[in-house]
Amino acid sequence: MKRLLFALGIATLALAVGVGTATAASDPPPGADQLLGQLAGATQGAPAAGMAGQTASNASLPVGISGVSGVAVGSGSGSATQTATNSADADASNKGSTDQTDNATQTGGSSSCKYGCGGAGQAQVIDQSALTKQDANSDANANQNAVNANVRVSIAGGNVSGGTSSANQTAKNTADASANNKSSTDQNATAKQTGGSSSCTSGCGGNGQEQNVIQDSQTKQSADADAKAKQNAVNANVPVSIAGGDVNGGTSSANQTATNKADADASNKSDTNQTANATQTGGSSRCTSGCGGNGQEQNVTQDSKTKQSADADATAKQNAVNANVPVSLAGGDVNGGSSSATQDASNKADADASNKSRTDQDATATQTAGSSSCYSGCGGNGQEQNVIQDSQTKQDADADAKAKQNAVNANAPVSILGTGLTGSGSSSADQTATNKADADASNKSSTDQDANATQTAGKSQCWSGCGGNGQEQNVVQIGKTKQDADADASAKQDALNANAPSLVVGGDPRRGSSSATQDVSNKADADASNKSNTDQDATATQVAGDSMCFSGCGGNSQEQNVIQVGKTQQDADADAKAKQNAVNANAPESILGTDLKGSGSSSADQTATNKADADASNKSSTDQDANATQTGGKSECWSGCGGNGQEQNVVQIGKTKQDADADAKAKQNAVNANAPLLVVGGDPSLGSSSASQDVSNKADADASNRSSTDQDATARQSGGSSKCWSGCGGNGQEQNVIQVGKTQQDADADAEAKQDAVNANAPASVIGDHLSGSGTSSANQKARNNADADASNKNHTDQDATVDQTLPYASCGGGCGGKGQEQNLLQESKTKQNGRGKAKAKQNLVGVDIPFTLSLGKEKRTRAKAF
Repeated sequence: MKRLLFALGIATLALAVGVGTATAASDPPPGADQLLGQLAGATQGAPAAGMAGQTASNASLPVGISGVSGVAVGSGSGSATQTATNSADADASNKGSTDQTDNATQTGGSSSCKYGCGGAGQAQVIDQSALTKQDANSDANANQNAVNANVRVSIAGGNVSGGTSSANQTAKNTADASANNKSSTDQNATAKQTGGSSSCTSGCGGNGQEQNVIQDSQTKQSADADAKAKQNAVNANVPVSIAGGDVNGGTSSANQTATNKADADASNKSDTNQTANATQTGGSSRCTSGCGGNGQEQNVTQDSKTKQSADADATAKQNAVNANVPVSLAGGDVNGGSSSATQDASNKADADASNKSRTDQDATATQTAGSSSCYSGCGGNGQEQNVIQDSQTKQDADADAKAKQNAVNANAPVSILGTGLTGSGSSSADQTATNKADADASNKSSTDQDANATQTAGKSQCWSGCGGNGQEQNVVQIGKTKQDADADASAKQDALNANAPSLVVGGDPRRGSSSATQDVSNKADADASNKSNTDQDATATQVAGDSMCFSGCGGNSQEQNVIQVGKTQQDADADAKAKQNAVNANAPESILGTDLKGSGSSSADQTATNKADADASNKSSTDQDANATQTGGKSECWSGCGGNGQEQNVVQIGKTKQDADADAKAKQNAVNANAPLLVVGGDPSLGSSSASQDVSNKADADASNRSSTDQDATARQSGGSSKCWSGCGGNGQEQNVIQVGKTQQDADADAEAKQDAVNANAPASVIGDHLSGSGTSSANQKARNNADADASNKNHTDQDATVDQTLPYASCGGGCGGKGQEQNLLQESKTKQNGRGKAKAKQNLVGVDIPFTLSLGKEKRTRAKAF
């Protein structure tokens, strides 16, 4: 508000002063003051919270009871089906756009004052300031408790005929938190300043011009997203049949599909565009003697600061239990259908924190001095031109993902019969469990600076005793980038799958196949990446005007400086931890009073995959291009004039520092067992028995740094020709080109993989008579354990310098000073790289096939195999 009031006050003062023309010695010189100010401030805050809590219970309890002996009770199919969906969604977003445009034109009036008048003064200022602050905070919590049960009960004194019994559950729980900030700042300024002409006989002051274009943009963004999903899903099928006569039971199954997901997304995006065009032109001056020289100052300043912080946390916790436990108690025969338990459980935590920034600065400055004509004793013209571009970017990205899963799937049919079992269906337990934690932290920055500066001095004509013209031109470009990316992923999985049918029969039944199949996957993925691109282009052109003097005039002077500084610092840290505990068991138990007419196959199959992947990467590109041209004006003097002086400096500095750290730990415990137990009083025929295990454990750590620095400098310095009759000073030239490239890279990768794999096939048979026939018995195991650590550094530095210094021919009648030239070219490149990779792999494998048979008679069986 104070700046705005100040701007209004200056504008009012400028209107009050106005523009006039001085015609007498007492008239004041023309003066103009022009000030344009634009101030934009935006503050945005967006909090969002989403909470969802769900408790879903579904139960089916069909009951049939008959107390009359010999009367059948028919029980139809019984089922419980549940679909539960719970979702918490929180979205906080900010979007800001700032557009500032200024067009300023200032033209000075002409002055015709005979003597003793002050010079005309002009001041032109354009100030654009934009402040943007954005805060987005999002929290999502989803809590789900889903219970589904089917409990069918039949009690009868006669026969019981039961249909199918099933429990089906589909549960889905999702927490989604999104925090986003988007900002766009566009600043355009066009300034034109033109000085008026001056004609004075003697003793008048020189004209003065000042032109300033200032563009300032500051952006601060903070995004925070937290997502938590907790799921407890229980599905059970427990049919119970109790009868004094026969029991005919249909199929029994429990099917569960459980999905739990926590998704946190925090992102910032900033775009800053600054464009400045400044043109300053001095007026012509005519004076007989004793007048001051004209003065010009031109400044273009572009300043951009961007700070971004993104934090994403995702936590997913899942507890899934699926059970099928049919129970049959009967005094007569039982005909049982198939029994199965199927579970598909998925748990995922996904955290994504990203920052993206783009800064574009374009400056075009043109400064032209007016011509000067003086008889004697006039001051030389002075010019100063400055173009400054400063860009600073700081980015912090932090992503944490935690996934914890507990999945239990069980099939345990129980049959207790007084006499025999006519037929028993197959029994199976199938489990598919997936657990994943994914953390992604990324920063991306782009800085583009373009500067074009042109400075041209006016022509000077003087008879004697006039000062030489002076020129100074400075182009400064500074690009600083700092990036921090931190990603942590932790995945923990406990998966238990069991098939344990139990059969107690007094007769001689036929038993179906029994199997337990497990497919589990656990993965922790952490990715931390930084990417920076800095592009600096500077073109500076400085041209001196021609000087004509009879005697005793000062020489022209020129100074030209081009400075480019690019500094980049990147830190990437990725940690991934995966821990898996997988147990798969098939343990059918049969206790029979007489013989076993036929036994189906018994198998346990397990596939387990555990992986920890950590990737930390930094990529930086710095490109600096400088073109500097300095041209001296032509000098003609009769005697006693000073020589021209030229100084030209081009400095390029590129500094890059990169740190990448990746840690991956994978721990796996996998147990697969097939242990059927058979106790028979007669001579049974046994089916095949097998245990198959395929497990994979991997820890992968990748730390990489990649840097590219390209410096191109072209410096051309040309002196003007000199003609002197006698006693003139010689021209002097100094030219310096300095290129410095420094790169430091540290890469550290640690990978640790630990695996315990146990595969066992241990069928046991106790037989009262002899064994009619026995199937194959086998244990197959395939285990892979891998620790991979990769630490790499790659650097490319390219320095190109083209230097051209020329002093043309000088003619002198006598007593003139000699020419002086100095040219320096310095190129320095330093690279330091540290790479460390450490990998540890530990594996413990146990594979056994131990069939055991105890028989009082002869036995026929095949060979046991273990792989």
